[in-house]
Amino acid sequence: MAGESSTRIAAAFKVSDMAILGVLRGRGVAIRGKHSLREGAFDDLTADAAYWIGFLFADGTIHFREGLKPQIGVGLSKRDREHLVRLRDFLGSTHAISDISSNQSCIFTVRSERLANRLLALGRYNDSIDRGLATSRHFWRGVMDGDGSVGEYGGKAQARLFGKRQLLEAFNEFLASHGVTGLSVRPHKSIHVIGTTGKPAMKIIHLLYNDAPTALDRKADRARRILAQEASHAPDSGQAS
Repeated sequence: MAGESSTRIAAAFKVSDMAILGVLRGRGVAIRGKHSLREGAFDDLTADAAYWIGFLFADGTIHFREGLKPQIGVGLSKRDREHLVRLRDFLGSTHAISDISSNQSCIFTVRSERLANRLLALGRYNDSIDRGLATSRHFWRGVMDGDGSVGEYGGKAQARLFGKRQLLEAFNEFLASHGVTGLSVRPHKSIHVIGTTGKPAMKIIHLLYNDAPTALDRKADRARRILAQEASHAPDSGQAS
């Protein structure tokens, strides 16, 4: 593994990044210089920043260890690897994306106290989500791309989101503010779910994915197909339904 990053080596041996670094330092191996990282990427809640924050709220983790910078990480199936490339590009990062062949997944991690504290301040792991995020369709699309599903059930559009009750209640409030009412957050195994089918699901899909600047490719493609089918069935009134 000559020339490989510590992250890639750690993934191959299924141990932590820090464990590999400890072994390398103990054997006198020189550690390469620092990676680049745009640590202020989440300071301003732009459309892209809100999206990636939502995605990390759903699929990301923050690990704290005494004496080390907090580690922010996210793992996806290999089929979604390109999405991690987009996240890395957004963060201005040169960190490696590690491919794990044993379970066909990939992992991206960075260490940053500023980014971690910003995510915590915005509501990651808390019951209260920043108001600027809670009212942003870009944030909720990120959450949906991480822990939601968009598709069809029984020939009707379907949209569901899974997660912590507090997060889903905030999503329900967001939907209600856009005219999607009557939904409820329900227990689902060890977590909760909110979802619907038919016209309300179409409204959710349109709200989150129509003209979306950033989205997970396979969910965005599915959303476009569903919206296109709906448009083809709509009466020709001169306006989009």
